[in-house]
Amino acid sequence: MNKKGKLHYAWWIMIASSAIYAASVGIIVSCAGLLYRAVAEDFEVGVSEISLYTSLMYLTITVLLPFAGKILNKFDIRYVLTLAGLVNAVAFGLMGTYNSVFPFYFSGIALGIGSTFLIYGSIPLIMNNWFKAKVGTTLGIAMAFMGIGGAVFAQITALFIESIGWRMTYVVLGMIVAILILPFSIFVIRSKPEELNMRPYGADEAKNTDHEPAVQKTSATGVTKSAAMRSPAFYLVMLFTGLFGLASTVSFHVPNFVQSVGFTAAMAAVGVTCVTIGQTGGKFLLGAINDRFGVKAALFVGIGSGMIGVIALLISDSFGIGILYAGALLFGVGFSGSTLLPPVVIREVFGGRDYASIYTTIMSASTLGVAFGTTLFSYLYDITSSYYIVFIIVIAIFIVSISSSLFSLAWKKRLNV
Repeated sequence: MNKKGKLHYAWWIMIASSAIYAASVGIIVSCAGLLYRAVAEDFEVGVSEISLYTSLMYLTITVLLPFAGKILNKFDIRYVLTLAGLVNAVAFGLMGTYNSVFPFYFSGIALGIGSTFLIYGSIPLIMNNWFKAKVGTTLGIAMAFMGIGGAVFAQITALFIESIGWRMTYVVLGMIVAILILPFSIFVIRSKPEELNMRPYGADEAKNTDHEPAVQKTSATGVTKSAAMRSPAFYLVMLFTGLFGLASTVSFHVPNFVQSVGFTAAMAAVGVTCVTIGQTGGKFLLGAINDRFGVKAALFVGIGSGMIGVIALLISDSFGIGILYAGALLFGVGFSGSTLLPPVVIREVFGGRDYASIYTTIMSASTLGVAFGTTLFSYLYDITSSYYIVFIIVIAIFIVSISSSLFSLAWKKRLNV
């Protein structure tokens, strides 16, 4: 128990989660696109050949994610996240030493192993254990550091590439990843409040209020995984999650898109920053909307912003850099929902009884979508020398994604959740 007035340890968990997200997503994922072009030009290969390591990373996550829950239950989460942080830091830093494309693929697989636990397999589960009130808001704050990290490190990465070259940029960023993750994974992270003889934040309030969102009320109710998998809702949520992940990979291509329509590398870095600012604000915004107005409102704002953003990017070569930056900002809001909204929809539709198992299985669809989209969109650009068809496809994907999510929510009544 906490003494009255003392900062609840759950907030330290949120801070630790924020740092882990800033490193594992803000650096390793968000800055990847800035480095693709530099490496591809040096090796005289297509961007798609370099970006394939990211696809391998997400394919690895897809394979491992269904088993992540069992691993986290069997081993101390501090050891798992510390090892994952070391793997990611080393794998990313080593990219600066490679002299051909092929070794990048080994690093991609290693990054997938670490990211399975750092990005998808642990933080949402830990946050749900530590917070019984304001789950959407606090998870949104932690996830916002994916964008904050990306916004900060996109500018740093662009400066490093110009001043010390892409090789040393990888090495330095790898060291920063270790510095951001390891102190928190070793000294702060705990899986459950019971490990410190504590109760979750808001446990008492959650018992006495009818105004908390469904994400906080269903921890003891819901359906089993086997029952969920027998319902169409399970596959609708999986379709929504996978397509949302697929659409989100546009973020990897923003730097290359900006330069492909005639703008400078510096403008490309600003475009990435706009995406990450939108991503950061979107985490706060969508988390708050979910807590205040419910998951449907959050879905419309998140996916709607992403769709409008892609349309703005599509027409930006005719209307100028201002429209491009606005489109990147709005797409960032949509991008923020690709990791925040699926956990909320999953808990809303299926409840909390078997949440961890259902969550890790469904989120594998997201990582498969990211793996497929990263390479698909790169190849489409290499073939057509344009992102026009990519953006048209993504707009259609957003429409199908929000439709499937709404159908899954409508099916919830039949599950008696």
